[in-house]
Amino acid sequence: MPDDAKTTSARAFVRSFNILLKFARLYSFDHVRTNEQFTTAWDELHAAVPADSQTGLLLGASGTQLLLDGAPLDATPAERSFAQLLSSAGLASIQFAPCITKEELAKFVRAFPTTGNAKPGNLAAQLKTAIAGSPGIRVNEVRFVAEDESMSEVRTAAQLTAKALGGNVGQLKDLLNDPQKLLQLIAAAEGSRGGTGNFGSGFGTGEGGTGAGSGSGPAGGTENQGSAPGVAAGNSVGGGSEAIATQGPGSAAAGGGAAGWAVQEEEVLNIFRVLGHMGRSAANPSEPGIKLQLSEGVKQLSAPSRDVLRQALQSLASKSQGASPSKPALLRVAEHLAIRFALERYERGEVRVNAVREMLDKMNQEIEALRSILGSHEEKMAEAGLFIEGHTELLDRQFWAAVPENGKRTVLTSPEAWCIPPRNVKLYVDELRRRGDHKLAAEILATYASCIQNEEAEARRRTAIGLTELAELYGDENGDALIVAVRESGTQLSLERDAEVQGLVGAAFVRMGQEAGTRRNYAGLLQALDSLDNVENQRPSVTQALRPRIGIEKRLPDIIEDCIHSHPEPMNAVDVLKRMPRSTLESLIVRFNHSGHREETRQLAELARAIGNEGLSLLRETLRTGTSAEATESIALLSNLDPEAIERWLPERLREWPRVSQDRLVRLLSFGGAEQRGWLLASLLNHLEPILRPLAVDEAGLSGDATSADTLLHIVSGADSASGSPYLRLKAIEALGRLRLSAAAGLLEEFVRSRRAWRWAHHAELRIAAMQSLAKIEPAAAQALAESSGLSKEDLSFPPLDFAPGTDRFRQRRYSRVRLTTPIVAVATADHEAHRLEVRGLSLSGGIANGERHMHPGTLVTLKLGSALHPIRAQVVMRDARAQGLGFEFAEMDLDERGRLRRLLVGNLAPEDAALALQEH
Repeated sequence: MPDDAKTTSARAFVRSFNILLKFARLYSFDHVRTNEQFTTAWDELHAAVPADSQTGLLLGASGTQLLLDGAPLDATPAERSFAQLLSSAGLASIQFAPCITKEELAKFVRAFPTTGNAKPGNLAAQLKTAIAGSPGIRVNEVRFVAEDESMSEVRTAAQLTAKALGGNVGQLKDLLNDPQKLLQLIAAAEGSRGGTGNFGSGFGTGEGGTGAGSGSGPAGGTENQGSAPGVAAGNSVGGGSEAIATQGPGSAAAGGGAAGWAVQEEEVLNIFRVLGHMGRSAANPSEPGIKLQLSEGVKQLSAPSRDVLRQALQSLASKSQGASPSKPALLRVAEHLAIRFALERYERGEVRVNAVREMLDKMNQEIEALRSILGSHEEKMAEAGLFIEGHTELLDRQFWAAVPENGKRTVLTSPEAWCIPPRNVKLYVDELRRRGDHKLAAEILATYASCIQNEEAEARRRTAIGLTELAELYGDENGDALIVAVRESGTQLSLERDAEVQGLVGAAFVRMGQEAGTRRNYAGLLQALDSLDNVENQRPSVTQALRPRIGIEKRLPDIIEDCIHSHPEPMNAVDVLKRMPRSTLESLIVRFNHSGHREETRQLAELARAIGNEGLSLLRETLRTGTSAEATESIALLSNLDPEAIERWLPERLREWPRVSQDRLVRLLSFGGAEQRGWLLASLLNHLEPILRPLAVDEAGLSGDATSADTLLHIVSGADSASGSPYLRLKAIEALGRLRLSAAAGLLEEFVRSRRAWRWAHHAELRIAAMQSLAKIEPAAAQALAESSGLSKEDLSFPPLDFAPGTDRFRQRRYSRVRLTTPIVAVATADHEAHRLEVRGLSLSGGIANGERHMHPGTLVTLKLGSALHPIRAQVVMRDARAQGLGFEFAEMDLDERGRLRRLLVGNLAPEDAALALQEH
């Protein structure tokens, strides 16, 4: 399937799939409207990924941005909301394989939540359960390692805790938001048992006052063994500060780094369960036996576990002074314990960084029971339809923030850098750049990109997903990191054998290539082209699919603009153009034909020359074998590079071309500005349709190229009068004057003097043109001839304007234009259909008008100008004047009609304009 067709079908599927999910929430999946939408979505998915396709469809999400095979997808607010749903659920992408069935898609859709208050954190697990054993759909999560499916025991414990806690959220609010009160509650519970535990009643003294609080003393029972003596925490009464807890040896600093925790993972999970019992008991503090229940819960913990819990509460108490926390203290202490335990094990080297996420996820499942009761704020957000970040992601972010600086640097510059979530990589690299440590930032990005060639498939898979998300980060700064990422992903693309990973690597490569184009990183684009060439040698079909997705060809116009407007010229930009000669020439031709500016055309011609012989050969081949439209458009650029090729091959093809193409050819040769354009126009004159020859002669006269003199003199002398109209001879006479051909002075003087008996031998318009041209060539001779010529000053008004080599544009105005104070009505007839025009500006070469309808540029029409009884008749070629109206150019007219036109112009001149017209002569 062509890439454009696949992209169109895929975009349609994304939109239909999003609508399908909305219908399922509104009407249920079995509703008739939902079924109809499901059929539509399936048809569009099948069109995007047919069964015989070699590649699948990768739908990714980065924040609120949907990605289609790694390329950003323009989306509506509804689709951005869908992308946010996937991101908040920890899903990086969804991969639809060509083998997908309708039943698999139905299971997948049914797995999405049908209520507005469903938590996104559970979505990933629901989707994976729904498509288990389905080869047609794969869900890619943003995780360190694959999710552990054997979590049933943890989930059961969480459910039991939630059931035990009950739903007394309102009564828990005050108590559970204050860690100091929790410490007092625990101490009171232990005190009711006679100090059997290491938590006892006591007083803590703080600066500024005495505060009643909780503490540990020597009177404890057996549970006090091994604990640090003298630990106290309290609230000051007299407005002073909190009492500072003092700790004995072996304790960890409150709020600081873990200093040798003696607890294992199962003990931390037991602490979470005890916190659940505390929440249930604290719902009714005055209930008989409450202290006994609390005491029993604390008694279940080992001495090291109680120390860890106390340290966590003290740390939160010291941090929450004067603050209004948004979460209950039980939740905060549970999350704090999870993060500190993970950090302690990581720093001791007991767990690799790629297993940290699994550990946090396991603990988060246990803590989820607390959230089900205490997380009212999150429930309200979910009911309002707002998506919140998954709790495991929040824990992971807090864990990363707690990792010491040297720990972050070590892991991000190691082969295990792929284990770190892309979000954390971005945060650290951004911080390094803010601090000015660009060298380390570049090293980290290069190391992360190199992980795409890791021996482990999971590492390559995660790195590919991460590179897609970090493309903009790689594009920042000087772009060197982006070049590395393009090279690494391109190399792996040619080596990857895993079909699923290959799709992800391809998406990363495409995304990096697009970023290089967006950033105008031409070294990166050049690297992408090199990588594509390497891949093409082994997998041509893959290259054909990836090249249009990167979209380098679409950026060629921008590269060309940079080359002609940037000083100095961007590095590697021309090298990129050389790698795609055909596409570059197509863009150069379009840009060249829309320019007309001298400096721009010169630079564009130089760029075409830089493409080399391959580009020139393509231009020649287009002239020889292309369609009339293709060959015509290439003429202007080719006239600057190889005018001899035009003289050799164009005449034999020109007779076959329609008049519209011939007219376009004459204009493009003029716009092209080649030094030999006058000679080219003259050499092609006899191959053009007669109606276009006066226009070609006019352009030759304005070219400044005197090599066309012989052809012009031949026309003026009338040696070939059978093929030349009087109007053509008039144009040739004017061209001789514009070119200042001294050899024509005698011939022009003869035109003015010649008589037949009692009248002049030549038409008055020819004599006027000859007199005006002679004045340009031999002013003295023209002055001497003026009195005997019989021509008045009014006759000699509106002389042809001269060729001006210093102007910015090659094509210039031929005569002075008169702005009519009162528009003149005209009728243009083409193909037996008449169109009314109002002419607002007029000259001896053409004019500007408003019309009832637009006429295509190049259309030949018969024009009747002025009075309906005695109009001025001429054949004109319509031009496109855009916002100004319709332009037209006189192609052929009788000399008597031209004389009437001249008098019309003189009659419409304002007094000051008339004086100026006479001064020009």
